Amino acid sequence: MFKMTRKLQELTDRGEELKIALVGSGKMGTGLVNQISRIKGMKTSIIVEEKPEKAKHAYLSSGVKEEDIIFTNKKSQAELAMKKGQFVITENYELSYGLDKIQGVVDATGNPPFGAKLAIESIDNYKNIIMLNVECDAVVGPIIYERAKKNKVVYTGSAGDEPGAIMELANFAVGAGFKLLAVGKGKNNPLNYYATEDDLREEALKKGLYPKMLTAFVDGTNTMIELTSVANALGFTPDIPGCHGLTTDIKSVASQFTLKEQGGILNSYRIVDFCFGIAPGVFAVVTHDANEVHDLMGYLSMGDGPNYVLYRPYHLTSLETPITIYNAIVEKDPTIVPEKGQISDTITLAKRDLKKGQTLEGIGGKDVYGQIISHIDQRKKNLLPIGLITKKTKLKVDVKKDEPITYDMVELEEDQVIIKLRKKQDELGL
Repeated sequence: MFKMTRKLQELTDRGEELKIALVGSGKMGTGLVNQISRIKGMKTSIIVEEKPEKAKHAYLSSGVKEEDIIFTNKKSQAELAMKKGQFVITENYELSYGLDKIQGVVDATGNPPFGAKLAIESIDNYKNIIMLNVECDAVVGPIIYERAKKNKVVYTGSAGDEPGAIMELANFAVGAGFKLLAVGKGKNNPLNYYATEDDLREEALKKGLYPKMLTAFVDGTNTMIELTSVANALGFTPDIPGCHGLTTDIKSVASQFTLKEQGGILNSYRIVDFCFGIAPGVFAVVTHDANEVHDLMGYLSMGDGPNYVLYRPYHLTSLETPITIYNAIVEKDPTIVPEKGQISDTITLAKRDLKKGQTLEGIGGKDVYGQIISHIDQRKKNLLPIGLITKKTKLKVDVKKDEPITYDMVELEEDQVIIKLRKKQDELGL
């Protein structure tokens, strides 16, 4: 981190700074604006927001003076404002990547169809793209990543998001010489597959969250999507559809995440999972083939082996994103990318009996929830990834509660970028 501070200070000394465009100023986006405002050499120069008052609040709460905030949808006015050192609010998302001085675009929308469009257009305009939109990454990340490599820009998930935190722990474990067996996260919320925003609206508003966002946490879809992104980065799959989801404590994880023949619960290694009782942390289960290392791990109070758990008891969401922004722009180093391809998928199941002809509500809605499975099984059974549901996705048949939904059961919005990307990604075998 001192390297980051030093290099940003060098930028500041030269009268320069990293200029960022933020798309979406909800709870995570507003936190990021405030965090960046305290980091020398980095600036949130423009916020794209369909509700400009939210963006204004983000700036004002971070200490920006009202007279320094400019609202415009015009490129020329935005460029002039940036030249004067002012802060721009716009409803025109094309300004996020269309301004020459912007070096990185941060997607904090959580909207898969929009995220796919934003990522591709940013990359095609040679902008680094930092995704707090794991919902998009989990379904079309591999093809977006390939596009970014071709254009020599960085596409990356964010530090602080659980996938990024898991990946950092995995990188540490492998870099130190351990064998990585399993990774996962703690789950904060109770699990209720059938939760709706009507059930959770009051709680969500108290927490400053959109009701659909909290619903996606509680019904498990968010966890499945996050683990899918991790799986696609590491080449892992769930041990069973939907994961084991143990209730446990951190001292027990290493012994439980062993093979069945060793007294554990696993059918195989190289898996992703989640646990109750260890939130908000992330974990990695590791082992080693050297007796001396096992001896030293025992001496270091890491357990009796043969498996050990490495645990990080926190993840700070968007408050850690500045680290990814710096690494992406300056070091050209992503935090987490789906470099192994589409290894796992979060597919769609019905929350309730659904009728032919109805339009589906996607992630966090009242109609469906997500479950992680291997991509091989998703293709074999023609199952619909939940991230492909858009506002015009319509059922062609009746669907029973808890029934998996296949491509054949729906009319997709074929002209959406995310649909076209996923089709191409599958054709290319990414």
